[in-house]
Amino acid sequence: MPVAAMRILVIGTLASPTSAILRRIAARGWGSQNAETLREAQNLLLTFQFDVVLAAESLSDGRGYEAADLVMRRASTLIVGVALSESCLWLPVIEQGARVLGNRALNAHMLESEMEMLLGAGELRRVRDAIPEARSSSNRAPSPVGVPRRKGGTLASA
Repeated sequence: MPVAAMRILVIGTLASPTSAILRRIAARGWGSQNAETLREAQNLLLTFQFDVVLAAESLSDGRGYEAADLVMRRASTLIVGVALSESCLWLPVIEQGARVLGNRALNAHMLESEMEMLLGAGELRRVRDAIPEARSSSNRAPSPVGVPRRKGGTLASA
């Protein structure tokens, strides 16, 4: 069995539907690390790069939203879970380093597909950054092949 890449940080206690989502995602090769407190999570965020951080709204030593600045500096995603009477509503707070709180909310079914999309994007970024040719080609201006040139005020044939 291959080792799962630890790309998800979970802060606080999870409800069973979210635990089931993490088990399914782990089966696809993306593992998670748990932190019970905000302080423990901050230490992990300073040490490791996570693509997605799931945080409970209320923690024993603070609120999940308090991880926002550190997650933003790491260009990661923070999604805070707000406990409802029988389910949980997930609020994206930081998405790939940008503040997005208030733009939308996710139910448990939407959370899994959102996480897969974010984890896939993070994996593509890591692959692109690891290959020197990809880094240099992504910084180059597009080639002007097939673009007509101006010559004396008229378009020259290409």
